[in-house]
Amino acid sequence: MKDFISRIRLLACLSVLFLIFFACAPKKESISEYDMKRVLERFASARIQTAIVLEGDKPAPSDQALFEEACEVYRLPVDLAKQTLREKNLSLYESIYGN
Repeated sequence: MKDFISRIRLLACLSVLFLIFFACAPKKESISEYDMKRVLERFASARIQTAIVLEGDKPAPSDQALFEEACEVYRLPVDLAKQTLREKNLSLYESIYGN
């Protein structure tokens, strides 16, 4: 039983170190097509989930907030992601941020 508890403690410590390592990772300085694909997939998924899980009195987050949250998750600079989105998909950019 002591061996089992020590393994759980070791796993917990490693998990915390792993989370700290990735939480402190610097933001990327450039954005690849793959990065934008991941951001847009997360944005689309979050948009659908908020519509499904939305509680009565709580307002839904804006598309802008969802897009910027996806950028933060993947450690991308929001301004650079906005610029890339504008260049690659102007209609989606205008849908999120307006003209």
